[in-house]
Amino acid sequence: MLFYNFDGVGDFFEGARGNKPYDLERMLRIYLVQNLYNLSDMATVAEVIDSRAFSDFCGVESINQVPDGDTLGHFRNILLRNGIQQELFTQVVELLMQRGLILKRDSTFIEAPSSTKNEKKERDPQAHSAKKGNTWHFGYKAHVDVDKESRLVHTVKVTAANEHDVTVTSELLTGEEEEVYGDSGYLGAEKRPEALKKNKGGKSVRYKINRCPSQSKNKSARSQAQIKRREHEKSSVRSKVEHVFAVVKLQLRFRKTQYRGLQKQTAKMNIMFALANLILAD
Repeated sequence: MLFYNFDGVGDFFEGARGNKPYDLERMLRIYLVQNLYNLSDMATVAEVIDSRAFSDFCGVESINQVPDGDTLGHFRNILLRNGIQQELFTQVVELLMQRGLILKRDSTFIEAPSSTKNEKKERDPQAHSAKKGNTWHFGYKAHVDVDKESRLVHTVKVTAANEHDVTVTSELLTGEEEEVYGDSGYLGAEKRPEALKKNKGGKSVRYKINRCPSQSKNKSARSQAQIKRREHEKSSVRSKVEHVFAVVKLQLRFRKTQYRGLQKQTAKMNIMFALANLILAD
């Protein structure tokens, strides 16, 4: 069971005044259901009431045990203020990960609403635009480190979409890595001042970053064949990071955020990748 020692959250449920408070574990289970199926607050409440599977998972025996949509939204904000999404992610990682990591890193765009049809008549000020290929994206970027063998995410960093991948590399590392894989967006990571040179065991960290195709453009046919083979070997390892993105975007159906602000995006990404880890580990 993951639900324990969440200081500050229980204060809201003491029930000193007003109605009897909702059970904390039940609220957390309802919150997980909401994220597993990418539901709004009101839709989550309706599904927990209507679905036998959801009500059994959440321990709901009576409609009176289900909060309304406003209460669920209030609960989510309490989790946000107390950093509980990060705690949940950390607990999942501690339960599932093993030592001696060989890591791959990558990032994915999380689209944000670009419309200005809101109260302030403006887009999310902390979200930015970035171009990938011929497509522009507005929103945020989730940077992750993934274990080679288990395919589980152990570190998540959320930035605006225009943040370059290589600038957050050192923030994703734990210090236990022996090898680090990445696509061409991470070229030069090992040369940056903050780069991890040696792991906690004193071994040199080997960076195996994919080259840009243009770097071998003027090489001989033989050299190009050798480079292509080495790059394929790197890609065969690095590409496994896409599995967790597929779980988040396809299985959990989270492709576009409905929240504004970097803090809320970070909390959302922590809970989404915690759920993705549990799915991949099953």
